[in-house]
Amino acid sequence: MDEQTKIMYQRWSIYLGPVFVTTFVYFWAYLGHNLPPQHPDWPAQAFTDRYLEHLTSIRVGFLVGLVTICFYLPWTGYVTARMMRIERGYYPVLSWLQLLGGCLTVMVVSISMWCWVVAAQRPERSPEITQMLTDAGWLMNDNVYMCTTLQMFAMALCFLHDKKSKLPVMPNWACYVTIFCGATFFPASLTAVLRNGPFAYDGLIGFWLPYPAWLVWMFIASYYLLKDMNRRVREGEDDGAAAPGSA
Repeated sequence: MDEQTKIMYQRWSIYLGPVFVTTFVYFWAYLGHNLPPQHPDWPAQAFTDRYLEHLTSIRVGFLVGLVTICFYLPWTGYVTARMMRIERGYYPVLSWLQLLGGCLTVMVVSISMWCWVVAAQRPERSPEITQMLTDAGWLMNDNVYMCTTLQMFAMALCFLHDKKSKLPVMPNWACYVTIFCGATFFPASLTAVLRNGPFAYDGLIGFWLPYPAWLVWMFIASYYLLKDMNRRVREGEDDGAAAPGSA
């Protein structure tokens, strides 16, 4: 593969991060009527009414969202390759952790949206079942977050301790923001037991802090990844030197 083709694939892998964020917000949040989220203590019939009132929009939003969530994979792949260039050893633990965390993030979010797709397939079913599927989707996102948090921690730690690159991939402040954004999901665990207040899955700490934080982090990280890639291309960095996994 020639250098221009490799650069093109790298660039598009980074671009797909912001593309994912934009499409996710539009299809999952806006068309899927998840903004604002449903209140966990709604009566069961209210969950069914939501699907009945916005059925076509919700179906389109979640079905397209299930496809576009996969744009997170090429972005994760590029980050992994860049981190391996930094670790440059037989044991690139942080790089592999970031890769696994990104892949599992796609699965977690996909399963949560799949629960809502199932709910929208037969909106005439028992309201209690629709309520349960809605709860399952939200709790999947809120409680199975650790794969994403570890992905973000691994990325930040790798870039913080990069002593080999001419310039850091991300400045220290952006790495600390990454750690903070990853940690915002910890309190969301309480959505499993609390249905009212800031810790509910529609609350300040259960939703309005961790979800926007993750999206903001994606834009910050993508900006610096693209900036770093442009610098490498401009300076003609040799991609063949010290290949990932070499001694």
